[in-house]
Amino acid sequence: MDTLTHALLGALVVRAAFPAARSRKVLTNRQRMAVGAIAGAFPDIDYIASWVDPVVYMTLWHRSITHSLVLLPLWALLVGMLLAWLFKQHRAWPFTSLLAGAAILSHILADLITVFGTQILAPLSGWRASIGTTFIIDPWFSAIVLAGFIAGLSGRIRRLPRISLTLLAAYIGFQGLLKHQALSLADQHIARENLDDASATALPQPASPFNWKLIIQDGDRYEVAYVNLAGGYATDGAGGGFWNGVFATYRTPDKLAWKTYRRFGDRHSDYIRTLWENPQLDYFRRFAEFPVLYRVDNHADSHCVWFTDLRYVLPYMTPPFRYGLCRNKTAAGWRMRRLGNSNPDST
Repeated sequence: MDTLTHALLGALVVRAAFPAARSRKVLTNRQRMAVGAIAGAFPDIDYIASWVDPVVYMTLWHRSITHSLVLLPLWALLVGMLLAWLFKQHRAWPFTSLLAGAAILSHILADLITVFGTQILAPLSGWRASIGTTFIIDPWFSAIVLAGFIAGLSGRIRRLPRISLTLLAAYIGFQGLLKHQALSLADQHIARENLDDASATALPQPASPFNWKLIIQDGDRYEVAYVNLAGGYATDGAGGGFWNGVFATYRTPDKLAWKTYRRFGDRHSDYIRTLWENPQLDYFRRFAEFPVLYRVDNHADSHCVWFTDLRYVLPYMTPPFRYGLCRNKTAAGWRMRRLGNSNPDST
């Protein structure tokens, strides 16, 4: 989830759960919401680690210790004490720590429903938990949070923030039902194709809660399809453009187009497999749930083999996570690289 939505959600949770009583002078409603907003955004401070090593940050450090349920009390205490000092409410640090803890928890839970994975047990375990009902940037989720936040600022109708959180929970539950429906379509395809050892995954997609990506894994082979559970879009994608690409991608359940990917490609798979097992790709191997060969680049002076994760492959966007090994043709040895958007296409 984006950091702004996290901040607004933290403020909303604090406003709904801890409204200021007129008889109490420990922080006004707006001050409490400020604590919630700051604490709600706090876990994303792990972005600082990207300055040290962008590759290790994205594949290992992101959503780890600052997003941990194990360490949540520590972060709540530190943030709460700091904010109590900033608001000149030094004796109120237990209460501000409580507010901060509620907001940080909202951040962890909001990330948990996306597909990236959150290390909720860090540093005890690097396991990434993911419920996978909600796309990482969901305009409907953010709109509900924003409405509740604005209602909390006004303070005229005290129940509105709580109503907003109730609607948010209902929306996430609705997405869970849609995920179950999407998985049933993948299971039907497995049954039709007699893929007895295959497993199915459904991933939320941009623009609409009805858009889903279906991934069927059968060994080193994947089958991928995109579905709109509300009936698809009335367009064939002609004319180009980002949104035409989005609308043309997600089809009706009865007109799914399944595309096959092979983890190590159709050619020279043993060679590609050997590179994939290179120790330099260890962090990315642990990160990628559906790793697949992205492309092979042959240039006059270099040779590169790139991999990506099918979770983040969309027909109308460049995948954000593309890592691989490159070597100079005049020198021995491979070096890990991240493929940027400015890199030329393969030749």
